[in-house]
Amino acid sequence: GLGVELKAEDGALVIVRVIPGSPAEAAGIRAQDRIISVDGRTTAELSTDQAADMLQGPEGSRVQLGVVSPGAEPRIVTVERRRVDVPSVTDAKIVDPATGTAYLKITSFQRTTAHDLETALWDLYRKGMRSLIIDLRGNPGGLLVAGVEAADKFIESGVVVTTQGRNRQENFTYTANEAGTWRVPLVVIIDRDSASAAEIFAGAIHDHGRGTIVGTRSYGKGSVQGIFPLADGTSGLRLTTAKFYSPKGHPYSHVGVNPDLLVRTAARPIDGWQPAGSSPSEGSPARDVMLEAAVNAARQLTAQRSAGAR
Repeated sequence: GLGVELKAEDGALVIVRVIPGSPAEAAGIRAQDRIISVDGRTTAELSTDQAADMLQGPEGSRVQLGVVSPGAEPRIVTVERRRVDVPSVTDAKIVDPATGTAYLKITSFQRTTAHDLETALWDLYRKGMRSLIIDLRGNPGGLLVAGVEAADKFIESGVVVTTQGRNRQENFTYTANEAGTWRVPLVVIIDRDSASAAEIFAGAIHDHGRGTIVGTRSYGKGSVQGIFPLADGTSGLRLTTAKFYSPKGHPYSHVGVNPDLLVRTAARPIDGWQPAGSSPSEGSPARDVMLEAAVNAARQLTAQRSAGAR
């Protein structure tokens, strides 16, 4: 692959994240760049899945991308594909040792996400985890099934998500299984770039009352789209074939997930977090206000559980 995470926006593919050391980084591609063509085909005529498939290919092969950086003219970039190992669960750590508040970030939902998440959870448990913050900021989604599998780790039973389409064969209900459920108090951080499978995860946690959602309203990408070829053989028609719905039947498309605790601020990396009440020194990273709010929410959930156990 190229080593990028993408989201669809206004007929283009927006680079959400570039993996350090990846072919994309070596080619000068940066976060917030827009891919407007792949091997001469404009992204406006491709579905997100089609464009993503065209970006993939044999190791050593090359792909030509039309790229637009913010404030710059379009350019053609040639990128050589190679194997890129992209961790989907990162930054697992205890952020508040006094209360056992743990943190991890899910950057996207891939085939390995459920396994990586389980590994991180056991590591945090051994380090004294009493509550958990899952950061989905900037997560563009990924595989629907991976989002369901991740949510299943925190929900004992019931619906995780349903899809409803134009045809009956596009209607599915995905449910949770009780086995292996983690019952740790949970806080999920979302922002306007949390989309698709990330919204499925956050929406399931919200509707089941399984945790507190902190941040801003999510993107609202709740539809499955397909490109249907037209008779001329050179163009196609983009149609929505199905939509996602939360366990309580709320649509995600153009609506998103609303947080329980609204925090209006730009997303910051966890390394920029400063404890509440502290003053960042000159030149130090800005405080991560969303993470602060999540830590406070996690503390409250831990205290409530401790009080209930007495």
